Amino acid sequence: MKLCDLVECNEQTEITSLSFDSNSCVTGSAYFCLVGGTFDGHDFCEQAVQNGAVAIIACKKIENEFTVPIIVVDDTRHALAVASSRFFGDPSQKLKLVGITGTNGKTTTSYIVKSILSESGYRVGLIGTNGIFYGNTSIAPTLTTPDPIELNRALKSMVDDGVEYAVMEVSAHALTLNKIDGLNFEVVAFTNLSEDHLDFFGDMEEYRRAKAQLFLPYYSKNAVINVDDAFGRALSKACPLNLVTYGCDNPADVFAIDIKMSIDGLEFVINLCDEVEEIEFCMSGRFNVYNVLCAAATCKVLAVPLDKIKKGVQNLKKVDGRFNIINTTKYGIIIDFAHTEDGLFNILKAINEFKKGRVITVFGCGGNREKEKRAPMARVATSMSDFTVITSDNPRYESPDSIIDEIEKGVKNRNYMRITDRREAIKFALEYADKNDIVLIAGKGAEEYQEINGIRYEYNDEAYVKQLIEDKGI
Repeated sequence: MKLCDLVECNEQTEITSLSFDSNSCVTGSAYFCLVGGTFDGHDFCEQAVQNGAVAIIACKKIENEFTVPIIVVDDTRHALAVASSRFFGDPSQKLKLVGITGTNGKTTTSYIVKSILSESGYRVGLIGTNGIFYGNTSIAPTLTTPDPIELNRALKSMVDDGVEYAVMEVSAHALTLNKIDGLNFEVVAFTNLSEDHLDFFGDMEEYRRAKAQLFLPYYSKNAVINVDDAFGRALSKACPLNLVTYGCDNPADVFAIDIKMSIDGLEFVINLCDEVEEIEFCMSGRFNVYNVLCAAATCKVLAVPLDKIKKGVQNLKKVDGRFNIINTTKYGIIIDFAHTEDGLFNILKAINEFKKGRVITVFGCGGNREKEKRAPMARVATSMSDFTVITSDNPRYESPDSIIDEIEKGVKNRNYMRITDRREAIKFALEYADKNDIVLIAGKGAEEYQEINGIRYEYNDEAYVKQLIEDKGI
């Protein structure tokens, strides 16, 4: 493809690949100089050209004289995203794309939407925290929303595979970094907003502003918004798109009544734009009522009939890392991705509504980011659990014990202990649990690794728990 077909210019240079990493440039690459934090891609242009780059796309004048064309644009991140879409044949124009954003619930909601659309006979792809999935293809996760080149490559592969719908999680980071520019969404949905990622955004106002970007005509013509969320209500009032609202406590187009919860799941009655049906779902908790409502409203916009929505919701038996239940002969174990104060609160609230014995919680916090959430998560865990084990999550380059020291500052009650090694912490919790107790193992969900000092060691909570159960014959 010619350079002028990818970015606004008159250059006819033939481009065979795109890159924003000088090390990955090969002969025929167009190199995009991205800027962020202390990193400036303009500093690596010479290396990119040496590795084969035949064009440079920059956002400032480059003093060095290269033999390759240099195109200066206002925003190289935007240019990269649009060029990626064009390079792969604008795949989002050839399928129906659903985007879901919010602090919590994106993954579960995306899985429900996929299940409903599959029940309706469509071929569906999925992009999110757990990876990329379509047909017989499964790609390990990198980021919640992949970088533009990877994202558009995946969308093109879906089109080539006959996929009709793609359901993707859209992170606030992706919106701020223009990763989804150039994509065309059929419908975008908002789940909720609570404090998260402030190490990146600085304050909640910037975080809110990032989420709101998805609800502009540039990306989509239809929106689904949770009006029980304070930010969602404000968003709905300003939204310029065709809008469907959902909620339980405020007037909404889609809502639930007669909600019943147990460890085995949910039952409730849904009113879907004045159509009424009984719904059953495999995961419990009021927050999952909202996830189902969001998915149902999204599929309503896509003209899926209510009977297919009901069957699609019921067909979904598990979302990896989300409210995954393991029952033993003595007690229940729940593995969940809850890694924020709000996420931990929601799942513990749900568990406390159906528990028969004690609630024992195992959790930790990741290193090198979001230190401000450590103490609040301890307050939630120790005030809503009968016993808490504070341990490691992904310490990264921080000392695990130092992280736990900061977590302990928020301890509400003394009903806890600290065990730095995550395996030992989980083992202790299972040995400590008694008949009818529920052990919540929070924070990592379906992750397949433990990141320590820059190395990702193979590890998965569910696999480890099942091994312990087998070894101990519980």
